[in-house]
Amino acid sequence: MSDRYIDTPPEGSEGWREVWQDDRRYRPSRGLGGFIQRLIRRFTASDTERQRNFNLVLLDLLRDARNDAEAIRRDLRGDVEAVQRDARAADEALAGEMEKIRELIPVAARRNDALIAALDQKIETLAVRVRDVVNPVVTSAGSGDFLYRRLEDALRGPESHVRIDVAPYVRLAQAPVLDVGCGRGEFLAACHEAAIEARGFDTNERSVADLRARGLDAVLAGVPECFGPIESGSVGSILAMHVVEHLPAEVLFALFREAARVLRPGGLLMIETPNAESMLVSASEFWRDPTHLAPRHPAALTVLAREHGFAIEELRAVHELPEGTKIPILPTDAPELQRVIHAINDRLFAAQDLRLIARK
Repeated sequence: MSDRYIDTPPEGSEGWREVWQDDRRYRPSRGLGGFIQRLIRRFTASDTERQRNFNLVLLDLLRDARNDAEAIRRDLRGDVEAVQRDARAADEALAGEMEKIRELIPVAARRNDALIAALDQKIETLAVRVRDVVNPVVTSAGSGDFLYRRLEDALRGPESHVRIDVAPYVRLAQAPVLDVGCGRGEFLAACHEAAIEARGFDTNERSVADLRARGLDAVLAGVPECFGPIESGSVGSILAMHVVEHLPAEVLFALFREAARVLRPGGLLMIETPNAESMLVSASEFWRDPTHLAPRHPAALTVLAREHGFAIEELRAVHELPEGTKIPILPTDAPELQRVIHAINDRLFAAQDLRLIARK
């Protein structure tokens, strides 16, 4: 029965349970002390039994509580992992949606640009029709001039837009300035506001009369007659904005010849014309104006300028088309496809106009 005794206290709740369940005791002392211990145990046996049972029940409760706590811990761990998985899935889904939105924002912006450009064109067309209703029907001998003014208003856009386009030439202008084909006079008005001496020439009687009425210096004359009274080497700058596409070849040559004569050394010849290298412009938009003769290629204008003693200071396309008119390039497109689309956009949808700045 030596296994009913223990020499040291047990470890852990299971060790205590084993002691109380098997009714193990500390080894009794020998001699009189041991006899007294055994005698006391005999008289307190019933109390000891009750204490043993209580201790066993208490240990069972502790074990159940521990098991319940462990179960709760496992459940919590599972819930936390589930929440983490859901959060990761939500983050991934949100990242995917954000990526789609980032891809769509440029597309939407390009479409909005195209829509606004189309709207501007519709508004201007409507404004021209309103003017057609308000103005009297043309029956006089000068009907061609009146009709061209209406055509210019319809195709060139609002004067406020053209004022923005002429601003770079005002900054470059060296007085005195000649504006060949001054039209509605946006450049002349801007020079007047900047206190730059400028004179305009145009073949449209109505345009010249309107400009004179506004206090601007305008003369009824075309190329090359407009240069006749101008002294050689007396002019600082010449602007021919959307003019050369209206001129026959021999008159175009005369423009460069006379510009080289009247400009002083260092003077500027500034030309703007529809961009012949844009297929959309040269194949379609250019021909909206029935008075256009032919698009003027930058190579031809460069040769003419150099042959007449000019150095090319700037030759570039300006006034980009709205992005919405171009073929969109998506991030998912293969690099080879992106290069093809870039090439098509560069050729088909190049900027609308060409700017040539030549210095004598």
